[in-house]
Amino acid sequence: SAAAQPARPRRAAGNVLRASALLCAGAAATAVVVLRRAAFAPKRGNVGALEEKMGFLAMADALANGLSASAKVVDEAREVYPDVQTAMGSLTGPSAGFKAALMRINDTSRHVNLTQMAGLTTQELLHPKSENRHDGNVCAGDEETHVGLCYKKCSLLTEGLYPIRTTAWSCCHQEPCSFFNSKFVPTLFPCEGFDVAGSKEGQGCPHFAGTCMENEELSLGVCYKKCAILTSNVFPYRSGAASCCRYNSHLACLDALNVNISASFNTAGGAGDHNGATPAKAHLPIPALTEA
Repeated sequence: SAAAQPARPRRAAGNVLRASALLCAGAAATAVVVLRRAAFAPKRGNVGALEEKMGFLAMADALANGLSASAKVVDEAREVYPDVQTAMGSLTGPSAGFKAALMRINDTSRHVNLTQMAGLTTQELLHPKSENRHDGNVCAGDEETHVGLCYKKCSLLTEGLYPIRTTAWSCCHQEPCSFFNSKFVPTLFPCEGFDVAGSKEGQGCPHFAGTCMENEELSLGVCYKKCAILTSNVFPYRSGAASCCRYNSHLACLDALNVNISASFNTAGGAGDHNGATPAKAHLPIPALTEA
């Protein structure tokens, strides 16, 4: 079963060591038998016979020492194995994290209800019910502003423990903020860790004030009509201004079979509705959607 798999390497290592110990024990037992026969053999009355017996004694002593050493190896291996397993996990951890980052960095859309999207009115697009437009927050509801950009709230990223944003990569427990009461999440790549936008915006890169309309998605700071709508949920992840991908992975999107490219994808949520109030071309986030 899946639960028993992690124990197999430990059992295999233990079996090998036990087999080695048994071989040493067998060899020692054989030496004892041979020595016993030599001790009861007829006296030769010469130096050669004495040397032969001394040789058997030395061999038995060496084998006994080997058996003792094997037993110690078995005990030490049992003690060390958990540490080895932990070390191997730390080596594979960064690799797993890197793969997770690749799957997350371009997460701009998911499957949508096409009927619901097609039925959105101008009022719903320009005055979204999900936004409190009188709370003083020019970013989306799950975001906060810092140095002119919108980031996902530190309170959400840290489960309320460090609610005050101090930099793109750090959040503070309470004021006055310092190194000692802040949490830092440095990353090798941009738009990861604390340096991300809100979940509604795909948790990609931070962006200018405002948000996109309900039928749009944010990609590299620009609002486009959702790929899920443009491709009927077949290529729901935006991979570029004029391209949509089957999967939420840059590596997968390198395969031409997973990507749909069309100039018509470089459009906004108001395209085709013949309403001048809703933008038809790709645009920056709209501050009026988040604050009146």
